[in-house]
Amino acid sequence: MQNIDRTSAEPYYLQLARIIEADIKTGKYAVGDRVPGETELCRVFDLARSTVRETLRTLEHQRLIKIVPRRGAFVSDPSENQWKLQVTQGFLEAGAHSPDRSIETSVLRADFETLPDFATDALDLPRGEKGFVLERLRHIDGKAAIHSTNYLPADIGALLIGKPVLEGTASLNHTLAMAGFSIFAARREVAAVGAPAEIAKQLGLARGAPVLFVQSRSRSELGRVFDVYRSFVRSDVVTISVDAEARADAVQGAGEQD
Repeated sequence: MQNIDRTSAEPYYLQLARIIEADIKTGKYAVGDRVPGETELCRVFDLARSTVRETLRTLEHQRLIKIVPRRGAFVSDPSENQWKLQVTQGFLEAGAHSPDRSIETSVLRADFETLPDFATDALDLPRGEKGFVLERLRHIDGKAAIHSTNYLPADIGALLIGKPVLEGTASLNHTLAMAGFSIFAARREVAAVGAPAEIAKQLGLARGAPVLFVQSRSRSELGRVFDVYRSFVRSDVVTISVDAEARADAVQGAGEQD
């Protein structure tokens, strides 16, 4: 069994992630298998629970595992061709850098600028306020698939400077989570629309061609809206799946009425 190298500059959570990833790829854990839980990993590798939790988040962002609340973490099926629309995770980010598909992310714009009114309104900022805008185009298996633009308050955008996400090689939501801004609650809206001219050009479509339009507001645990985005998605390239789960108290209440 591999051990954590405590003399290495590499963070412990990344070392543990590499160990579990190797176990998955060598077949120690097959698709659908439950990987060791937080308590066991803490004991075996002598790590803090927060470190192990970050390891599992990292593996989920890489689409190697899927975390099921109150059940544990399970090895994902690499052939699954679906992208998740979840409340407490970033849309599309979980699979954005999966090694199982050819995915390229081009950063079209990343700068501080005056935010559009809809973004300042959503971010609870005064109109005319400057913020950070991150515009990206994502190709999947050689096909233009997703055009997305994120709008962030200036102080949140400053956390991205010098980070790999601005080179298109890392997840925005994971980068923000590492800086202390995890998604605690969010609102996602999806609609079928005709692609605007510039978006259609970026996605290789005719103007007005049908695309999925996704809007989102993400809040931190303290209630601050720290990220607003708009994405245009080619549904002929990307399949969106929506994860929904009843609250435990709601399930219990339903059972009591039976």
